[in-house]
Amino acid sequence: MRRSTVRVGVLTIALALVVAACSTARGESPPPGDVAGLFAVDGRELYLECHGSGSPTVVLQSGFGNAADIWSVGAERPPSVMAGVAGFTRVCAYDRPGATRVSTDDGQISETPLPGRSQQAPMPRTAADVVAELHALLAAAGVPGPYVLVGHSLGGPFTQLYSRTFPADVAGIVLVDPTPPALRDLIAPAQWDAFAAGVLHPPEPIPGYAMEAYDLTASMDQLRNAPAPPQVPATVLMAQDVDQVPPGDPSAEAVAAIGRVRPEAFTRLAADIPGAALVTVPDTSHYIQIQRPDAVIEAVRSVAGR
Repeated sequence: MRRSTVRVGVLTIALALVVAACSTARGESPPPGDVAGLFAVDGRELYLECHGSGSPTVVLQSGFGNAADIWSVGAERPPSVMAGVAGFTRVCAYDRPGATRVSTDDGQISETPLPGRSQQAPMPRTAADVVAELHALLAAAGVPGPYVLVGHSLGGPFTQLYSRTFPADVAGIVLVDPTPPALRDLIAPAQWDAFAAGVLHPPEPIPGYAMEAYDLTASMDQLRNAPAPPQVPATVLMAQDVDQVPPGDPSAEAVAAIGRVRPEAFTRLAADIPGAALVTVPDTSHYIQIQRPDAVIEAVRSVAGR
């Protein structure tokens, strides 16, 4: 099986062959069926794609540096999360400004990262910026709630803050190896600063294209100070293993420290979400949606009651 490795911040993505690709069209409101296009939000055009039909609508929030295509390509056990969830309900994903794609327009895995399809935005940003942006995008595209929110990696805190900001819109939550807020309390301050620096000042592999960047400490403060989470079905998926950081990476010490405290951090995360189930997914590292899309699909199906 052919693999392509894309380096983004402190994470390494192992991807395989394509299982799905989407066409792109411009539009103002989504017709029934598949939609992929640009929608105006606060003076910028943002890319959103939706597939399938039914309710609740599932909204996929990618991890740091990843565009919407991370949910549609490279599944080692097809179908992909996007295709699998579209089989039983409506599912949507979008490109955050500054995110990068791992696939070409015709759905082939790219050997190098490609620009996302949304227009650029000033960086750095915070979780609150992402929450406001996604809420406005769903309204502009006419995507009705309630939503089952699914967040991977840094998309986990974004998803949590969305659920606490707009609780009436949320029907369920699935976190896919998210970044637990408790990490900041469980590792040394210098280690947290090194980890956060990789998100605030990421490498820019595409000339002229500004990668998304976030003030991670401010974002975690926003989550910590937010209202209590809604009482909805919730599942937290934790990877069995931790991705290794190449020798010499400035974040290596921080990532090693995070690996040691992950179990406690995830236990605290699940305890902070009412009734959340914490599930360790065998045969996975950070990109559970690539290695075990079936586990993500089933978690979404269960939370959505479908």
